[in-house]
Amino acid sequence: MTTVRQLELEVAPSTYPAVERTLVDAIAADEAPPTVMHWTFDDDLFLELGPVEDASLIDREAAAAAGVNYGRRYNVSGGTGFFQGDNSPVLYMFFKDRGEHTMTEYIDLAGEAMAKSLRDAGVEDAVYRDGGDVELAPDEPGGQFGKIGVSGAGYQDGVWGVFTNLINWTFEPEVFGTIDEVLQLPKEKFEDKETDSAAGRMTSLQDEAPDVDLEAIVAESADNLASLVGGEPEPGSLTEQELDTIDTHAEYYGSDEWFEKYSTARLFETADDDDRVAEVAYKGRKLIKASVVVGADGTIQSAQFTGDAFHKPGFGAFERLSTAVKGEAIEDDDALLSALETEFDADDFEMPWLPATDFLQPLKRARNNLVPVADFQRD
Repeated sequence: MTTVRQLELEVAPSTYPAVERTLVDAIAADEAPPTVMHWTFDDDLFLELGPVEDASLIDREAAAAAGVNYGRRYNVSGGTGFFQGDNSPVLYMFFKDRGEHTMTEYIDLAGEAMAKSLRDAGVEDAVYRDGGDVELAPDEPGGQFGKIGVSGAGYQDGVWGVFTNLINWTFEPEVFGTIDEVLQLPKEKFEDKETDSAAGRMTSLQDEAPDVDLEAIVAESADNLASLVGGEPEPGSLTEQELDTIDTHAEYYGSDEWFEKYSTARLFETADDDDRVAEVAYKGRKLIKASVVVGADGTIQSAQFTGDAFHKPGFGAFERLSTAVKGEAIEDDDALLSALETEFDADDFEMPWLPATDFLQPLKRARNNLVPVADFQRD
């Protein structure tokens, strides 16, 4: 039986990615065992971006005016999130790759782990549907499913980070209003939803089953995640070395440099005066943005794909796609798609629920929205 260390942590915007980085590195170097963490956030409202989301999604002036913290994750992919205290406890399992499952399978297994825990606790209509959503089935056929949790996965340096979380309670309308002011999600995000708000289809355990034992759900979900490596969780703690490393990393992961790792504004700063630029979003199963700099001859001088996606390997997947289309003509669909498909066909590449054509579509939209770099304005 594999020993899985179980940690209980409260994290802040800068320590969140620092903990992720520390554990990925320690497990990759065989300096730490498989680890499952139950973490909550401090009492200040915190907005987070996925590792490859565009920094432009956060209106930093609005965030400062509202006193809202924000940050960028390190490992687990996917889109944006908003947290405060125990409103959405997260279970996060780190372990070395054994070659047993694909990324899609791990996301599905994590989602099933939470859905089963909810059903066992008495929330009988909890289901997992592919795409990383833990939901409540509607009472009537054809009704709207209600999102009550999320699952996901990240992959860095041969280490999986597989997570699931539960929406314990949701925010009041005025707080969601603040979130919508600070979190500037593209309108395409809501094309398939009955809302244009960050609140989306969120529901909560406290609304649906206030008498259910949250601790029991978390404990069973931790057991379910530990079973992915044939283990059982045992209470543990971070080592002194890990704590020191987290402190060291926190300075960088709380910096503007880290937050702007992917930034349309910074990309466009590299453009020449006669270049044209565009920033366009496209929604398939997931939301993808393309920001491009196009030269006078019509070729892509630089590109940056960002968005709400799960991907393997780590940052490399999106960076490889961005590099692949550089130098191609923005009008040449065949060449662009061929360059993208070459990366998708690589043995070490995985991007659940997204085909290469979902990255071609925003490029096609971009060429109809190109403007001189000096004239670029975000709607």
